[in-house]
Amino acid sequence: RAASIFVDHFSRLRYVHLMQDLSSDETIKAKLAFERFAAEHGVTIKHYHCDNGRFADNAFKLSCEQERQQLTFCGVNAHFQNGIAERAIRDLSESARKQLLHARHRWPAAVHVALWPYALRSAAMLHNSLPTLPDGTSRLELFSSIRVGLKMAHNHTFACPVFALQNALAAGSSVPKWSPRARLGLNLGPSPMHARNVYLVLNLSTGLVSPQYHCKFDDFFETTKYGAPDVAVSSTWQILAGFERVTSAEPGRTTLTSEHNEAPRETTVPSAQNDLPHSVTSLQDDASGRQDLHTSEGAPQASAETSSDWISSRTRSRTSARRMADLISHQAALEDTDEDLFHDAHLELQERMGNPVAFHAEMMGDIMYLHQALQQDDASEFVKAVVQEINGHVENEHWALVKRDTVPEDAQIVPSVWSLRRKRNLTTNAITKHKARLNLHGGKQIYGMNYYETYAPVVTWFAIRLMITFAIIFRWSLRQVDFVMAYPQAPIEMDIYMELPQGIETAQGNSKDHVLKLLKNIYGQKQAGRVWNEYLVEKLRSIGFNQSLVDDCVFYRNDTIFMVYVDDGIFIGSDDDLLQEAIKDLRELNLKIEDQGHPADYVGVNIRKTKDGSYEFTQRALIDSIIKDVGVTDSKSKPVPAKVSLQLHAFKDDLPFDQRFDYRSAVGKLNYLAQTTRPDIMYATHQVAKYSSDPRQTHGEAIEYLVRYLKRTRDLGLSFKPDASKGFECYCDADFSGNWNKALAPVDPSTAKSRSGWIIFYAGCPVCWASKLQTQVALSTTEAEYIAMSMA
Repeated sequence: RAASIFVDHFSRLRYVHLMQDLSSDETIKAKLAFERFAAEHGVTIKHYHCDNGRFADNAFKLSCEQERQQLTFCGVNAHFQNGIAERAIRDLSESARKQLLHARHRWPAAVHVALWPYALRSAAMLHNSLPTLPDGTSRLELFSSIRVGLKMAHNHTFACPVFALQNALAAGSSVPKWSPRARLGLNLGPSPMHARNVYLVLNLSTGLVSPQYHCKFDDFFETTKYGAPDVAVSSTWQILAGFERVTSAEPGRTTLTSEHNEAPRETTVPSAQNDLPHSVTSLQDDASGRQDLHTSEGAPQASAETSSDWISSRTRSRTSARRMADLISHQAALEDTDEDLFHDAHLELQERMGNPVAFHAEMMGDIMYLHQALQQDDASEFVKAVVQEINGHVENEHWALVKRDTVPEDAQIVPSVWSLRRKRNLTTNAITKHKARLNLHGGKQIYGMNYYETYAPVVTWFAIRLMITFAIIFRWSLRQVDFVMAYPQAPIEMDIYMELPQGIETAQGNSKDHVLKLLKNIYGQKQAGRVWNEYLVEKLRSIGFNQSLVDDCVFYRNDTIFMVYVDDGIFIGSDDDLLQEAIKDLRELNLKIEDQGHPADYVGVNIRKTKDGSYEFTQRALIDSIIKDVGVTDSKSKPVPAKVSLQLHAFKDDLPFDQRFDYRSAVGKLNYLAQTTRPDIMYATHQVAKYSSDPRQTHGEAIEYLVRYLKRTRDLGLSFKPDASKGFECYCDADFSGNWNKALAPVDPSTAKSRSGWIIFYAGCPVCWASKLQTQVALSTTEAEYIAMSMA
């Protein structure tokens, strides 16, 4: 009933997202859908320039803040300031209107103006894919930086008749000799979730939409009868969808009327009972009291009136929404990108699991506010940590106490907030420290007033494994360092004022009269990580280090390589003296850095050098911790990570998990293990993580099964013994709809998606792996394999 249009200012690519209404929730869904589309083409969205109105709502602003995206607006009523987007709305609306009205004129028996959403999306696809740029490329190619030539033969007229191969023949079966080989449908444009030669076809009898590959298109409408009732096809989908109603019921002929100011038309309704659902047959008798769903013609942001109840063949009162839900098949649900929202949470979980350290902390629940920490059994330890934190800031002069009335009028005084956490050894899970951190309340900062850019990179495990493989091949030295209280070592980016912390009093005055003017880069700011990273990069460059073009957290100077994960770093070099010289150079720049010697436990992974010069990455202590937490005390073990015969799903009819162990904590630890040293449990871990918000007994048993496998293989890890004669090797595989569940398909389309798995070796050493749900629906095993290979 509505649509949002996104335009890339560089390539002028246009993206259309169809919406149920113009609410904030639907607008956020549109934003997330566009970002998924961009990510699939290798593009990250960092800045939005919007009109005022719905985009100025707090929900949209918060979404941009969470994704660290800049957000700017046009002046009030100054739409010309966003002329590129305004032009896109006008062009797409006019193009869609022309396509739809042309098809309506050529095939009035089947084409209905309610198909405007498909026409709008078809117009956007044509705009993006046609080679209209001066160099013969398309806007989509410019947007994605990938040259893929367009076959013009794959473009077809919108809403034209299309003859699709019968399902049985498409599946490789046979049909009776005198039965039709094809069925007539209506072309709704290319499928947004498949290859460019796969089109969406509307079944004129049932109203269902499905992607079809074996098709013949009548682009000139030569098989329809212009200007007269089309007796070649019985088009009844409009009735099933509720867009038209029956006003007379003469034998063999009905007159259909529409709510779109169109003249009544006559059409042949099939008389055979199996040609039309029984509910529609009875509709001819009971439809007089029904009001039809209608939309505004050619208005891509017009709302639609909801239809009233109608009487089914069983004399039950049913709404239009329920009637449509009964008729829509799983293929029809998969057809629309908006249905991806059913499993957005799963795809988002996959991305969060890619950062195992943050995901582990999230699942453990060790991070608390002050009032929560004071309710814990170890509250006294948190109080000591609070005192130590305040003294550290005061001694290092991280702020100045100023009177509130001296703060400039246009400056914002941002609240402060305490973040308390238990720091744990990620290999043993033992509490090593109670940490109190005073933060600026970044959620209260205002863009453009006290922050701008926010993105801060961290080194990837791919880079860590690859660099260590280099070190083994060249027999180089390694040394680990830690930056002490890293963020406040950098100066403040701009003037920021902060309220006095909760529970703190000063001899000079109270919080009513005084505030803190920050002098250093205090934790909690939206830009704190970026400011520290830029400060460190500047210092490293000043002593001759160059930044990698591939990984922003890898630096090199002659025979010395440096990798940093926020405040933990590893130096690699041809000689240990070079590494100590680099550490000395950083200390001379007034950076507080601690030399921790040869790496032994970097970001929770035990690194051990063997006698033959190779390295082992293991997490035995973490596995023992998982076994203890889950309570697997008997001697039983399993040879594989998961039951082959069991497909995990929501199990809503199952009993809730009895919390005999902390489900979320176990998932966090398992994910950290899978991402760092145990690729063999990636798939099983993803499956149990999917149901962390509402675990059932079956899910708990799946974790226990996985832990029994770990108990059997606790000594396994990664072995780095390079073969210098080998380069990069990639092994990938895919299942074809491996989690398909017919019963759940209507509410969880992700069951129709295949899963990719891959692992990449360099010099025979594993450096990168993944197990992920594919973002597209594959139509065959071959296509699933190609998608997996492309992702890898």
